[in-house]
Amino acid sequence: ALSADEQQVLERIKAEIPELIADLPPIDEEAKKFVDETVPLDIEGWLTDECIARYVRARKGVYDDTKKALRKSIEWRAATRPHALRPDVVEIESRTGKMYFNGFDKLSRPVIYMYNHRQNTKEPDNQIRWVVYTLELCIRHMRPGVEKVTLAIDTTNWGFSNSVSIGTAKKFLDILSNHYPERLGRAVVFVPPKLFVGFYSLVSPFIDPVTKAKVAFVKPNDPAPAQSENSNSPWIAVEECFARDSLEKDCYGNWAFQYNHQVYWKAVEDEFAQAKAALLDKQN
Repeated sequence: ALSADEQQVLERIKAEIPELIADLPPIDEEAKKFVDETVPLDIEGWLTDECIARYVRARKGVYDDTKKALRKSIEWRAATRPHALRPDVVEIESRTGKMYFNGFDKLSRPVIYMYNHRQNTKEPDNQIRWVVYTLELCIRHMRPGVEKVTLAIDTTNWGFSNSVSIGTAKKFLDILSNHYPERLGRAVVFVPPKLFVGFYSLVSPFIDPVTKAKVAFVKPNDPAPAQSENSNSPWIAVEECFARDSLEKDCYGNWAFQYNHQVYWKAVEDEFAQAKAALLDKQN
């Protein structure tokens, strides 16, 4: 919940919504290659009280910082249309099941599974588009009262040859902190090898302290005591975030789930069509 001062900032921002959404930029020429331009922008629908509150919290209740951050994200959404990315553009990124939305954690947060050893592409911009697409997909399927996602990251077969570059990781972190503030609940890294820990040490300086505190390491077969989210220790027990029966076996759970691209992609295409139709109906 917001403090009294933060609530005042939120109310002040709400009163200035017409100014915030005025004179928006057109779709970027580069972005036109990747989006469905017939999907309505619907900035007013995006700019809910909950959305504004996330920006207020992320900017520590400072009015000017909050307003600037919101305007920056509004312009970014108008120019790049992340909610309108076409499925066919990112389909190649999904073929091996290296990252996908599947189920929910103990707090009903959507879970995005990441299997780096299934990496199949080298184009960093499209990798970023797939992450953004998946975030938007998860957000559309959040249950009432849920605002965050959980990442389940399997690193047992991690290596530099199948990982994203530091530059791509930094770009993703910038997008996450600037345009999806307060959207990350937990990033749970399963059985991190020493090589991954070294990579993380290179990337971590680019991670803001709030996000860094949400990164957790897990050795599922070790009886690690559960830690609070404010703990200085990154090691947690798997049960803190997941019920074993709803956690995939490839992430050391009991759920015998096997990724099937054909099945998953049909669901993605159908969901995109339904989301587009809902926005068009709302516009009319």
